[in-house]
Amino acid sequence: MGRRKTPILVFGWVGGKHACVDLTGVSPLVGLGSSAFTVGQTALNAASGKVIKHEKACLDNQHVFIPFAFDTFVFLAPE
Repeated sequence: MGRRKTPILVFGWVGGKHACVDLTGVSPLVGLGSSAFTVGQTALNAASGKVIKHEKACLDNQHVFIPFAFDTFVFLAPE
């Protein structure tokens, strides 16, 4: 299986470095079970997962990684 590329590469955006921008939309209602519902938690988890998955590859290529994770309740992760 090949590597998936970042959906958006912005040239010269952050301090002259290219930025790998990953847009992720999630539903906070997916996976609800017995755990308590916290507004924004699903988007925060998605952003954290994207950083773990993609940040090193971007840094190795001297790019900046910027995750934009949001949920369907219009919560945007602060990254």
